[in-house]
Amino acid sequence: MLRRLKIGGRVNLLIAVPLLALVAFAAVGYVALERSSVRGDEYKALKKAQDLVTDTAPPPASLLEAWAQVNHIGVIVAAEGFNEDSMAEVRFHLGIVDEAKLKFATSLAEWAERDLDQRVFLRLIQVGGDVGTKFFRAVDSELRPALASQDVDAVLAAIKNLEWRYDVQQSGIFRAKLWAESEVAGREESTDDYVGTVIMIAGIAVGSLLLLTLLLSVRVRRSIVRPIRALAAQAKAVATRDLPEVVQTVQDLPADAPTPHLPVFEVSTRDELAELGASFNSVQDAAVDLAAEQAMARRIVSENLVNIARRNQNLLGRTLGFISTLEQSERDPEALDNLFRLDHLTTRMRRNAQSLLVLAGAEPTRLWSPPVPVGDVVRAALSEVENYGQVELADLGDIGIQGAVASEVAHLLAELLENATSFSPPNSPVTVVGRAVPDGHQLAIFDYGLGMPADELAEANRRLNQVSSFDRESNKMLGFQVVARLASRHDIKVMLTTTPGGTGVTAIVRLPRAIDRKSTRLNSSHANI
Repeated sequence: MLRRLKIGGRVNLLIAVPLLALVAFAAVGYVALERSSVRGDEYKALKKAQDLVTDTAPPPASLLEAWAQVNHIGVIVAAEGFNEDSMAEVRFHLGIVDEAKLKFATSLAEWAERDLDQRVFLRLIQVGGDVGTKFFRAVDSELRPALASQDVDAVLAAIKNLEWRYDVQQSGIFRAKLWAESEVAGREESTDDYVGTVIMIAGIAVGSLLLLTLLLSVRVRRSIVRPIRALAAQAKAVATRDLPEVVQTVQDLPADAPTPHLPVFEVSTRDELAELGASFNSVQDAAVDLAAEQAMARRIVSENLVNIARRNQNLLGRTLGFISTLEQSERDPEALDNLFRLDHLTTRMRRNAQSLLVLAGAEPTRLWSPPVPVGDVVRAALSEVENYGQVELADLGDIGIQGAVASEVAHLLAELLENATSFSPPNSPVTVVGRAVPDGHQLAIFDYGLGMPADELAEANRRLNQVSSFDRESNKMLGFQVVARLASRHDIKVMLTTTPGGTGVTAIVRLPRAIDRKSTRLNSSHANI
């Protein structure tokens, strides 16, 4: 379900669920507080139960005061008898009893009008009130006449009769009070249970809310982060590995080969990430199509360059043939020297045309069938160098080079010799030395010219050992580009280093055994001659 929602919808869900739960929790808390507050039903019921206890207090208080005065009268009569002082004191206490009687009647009338519980009303008003009324009636009907007759025994008997009435009234009031107190305890327990239940429900709700929010947060995070990570990893792989490989493959494909495609970005969701994945697919398809178009344009340009270079080679070959004819028929030394110079310039032009073919990726056209001695290959290279007079040939070895690659080896050496003579003083020699090595044959070109800084020397070596597409810097080192392409065709290793004991540059060319494997046949044929 989450995968079908947009990212914004998932974030809104993550916010809305805790918010709704919080609102629900606040509503439950409000109801609980409302019921347990001073305005709530729970508090009102508890307050009413507490009022029941208070309701039982006023009437018994007045009766208790009257009973205390009656006891005082009994003590006075029993101790002093009937004399003027004792009777004055008795009358004083009777006056207090009359006041208590008035209070008792007023309290009963007042509490009878209140909305009391029926059981309290029966115990407090009817039972207790009747007994209390009869108590005061007995004071008037029994105690007062006994006092008037000044009979001590009659007074004590009347007080004894009042005692059981008082006890009966107090027993009813006590039972009403016990019931009211039990009602208060019950309401307190009910309120406590209600508050505890609300707290427990609220705690469970909060815990459930936290758990739900945590689970929802984890699910939402996973539903967003996992596709983003997968998409980022795939985009990184495409940018750093897949796309460059496909672009390189497209550049090296034949003209009639189908265009390769990158794997599509697969996103398991249906949100903005799916739209982003589709956009990535469109971008990488456009990049591959663009690379294919560039490769096609590069092939077209290369074909045109090859066509132009071959035309130039044809014209230059005819020009060299024409010059050779003129040289054979010329007897004037000065004119013959000019023809030789023209021949040499034309040869150099033919080398430039051949370089254009190499850069365009064309196959070589000058091939020799039999092996060619390495000295002849070096001299063929010298014929294509402007300042060939500076070059000195030392011991080159007695190997032979396959005729199929001899022309390209000569071309490679010509480029290196041209570079060596161009950056050397006119009077400084350039020496070519050859020797056998365990894995083939090595040629070294020593010059004592300007030399190269270490960083430029490292960059030149990098370009000599890496065939790359053209860029702004490669325009300054087209000769190195030609050498690199020729070397990569036949696994030839080329390296530049500082000339020992001088300031110039030494070019080391290592020819593999695959090129000079026919040297034994060449040596044996020379021995037969």
